[in-house]
Amino acid sequence: MNIYTDKRLLRAGLIGGTLSRHSGNMRELTNQAAVLRELNIDPARLLHFHQVHSDTIISIGSTQEAHAHTTRSTLDADGWVFSPFPTGWGAAIVTADCVPLFVWDDTGTYATLAHCGWRGVVKGLARKTVQTLLAHNSKMHLNAWLGPHIQACCFEVQEDVATQFASDCIVHKNGKIFVDLNVEIKRQLTQAGVYEKDIQTPYYCTCGDKENFFSWRRDHEKNLLLSFMYKP
Repeated sequence: MNIYTDKRLLRAGLIGGTLSRHSGNMRELTNQAAVLRELNIDPARLLHFHQVHSDTIISIGSTQEAHAHTTRSTLDADGWVFSPFPTGWGAAIVTADCVPLFVWDDTGTYATLAHCGWRGVVKGLARKTVQTLLAHNSKMHLNAWLGPHIQACCFEVQEDVATQFASDCIVHKNGKIFVDLNVEIKRQLTQAGVYEKDIQTPYYCTCGDKENFFSWRRDHEKNLLLSFMYKP
């Protein structure tokens, strides 16, 4: 099993990251459950929502709220906020080129996990998740990590999409237009209060690295990667 993660997340007492394609298609809940059990995580304690490329956020602040979420119909959303993070619970998202965004404080008490597709980024999802988190404690120091996703080398768009991004997000190459999602997400994070030095954007490209990642843009197949965050 190969998990792409940030050591700062582990130092905060949280388990999480993005699984490579070697763990199988995470669209299948049975595959998710098998991986989670290897990590000694109860699959029933990992929360899910129905991803719709929105700026909708679900906040969980207690064991009771986490349990209540498991008993109702799946909600449409794209961002998790844990404030505080209940012990023994976590959340998951699935991606196939979109950005898995992890944000957490130094103690692992507060955290967010967001599914940032380009539509959600345009709607300000990265900024709004951090603002929601800081509304509970404005003094905390936050860290951010962008998991594997389609990078500027491969995210070719047409003019209608390009015009929705600031000019510094746009790359022109060989008569084609590409978008760098990292630039806009970093901007939103710093606007919300995360220091730029605490934002890590490693260059793992899901589209460019077929050996390790699924990619809708490259393969047009319904295979998904799992990103998760869990507090043991």
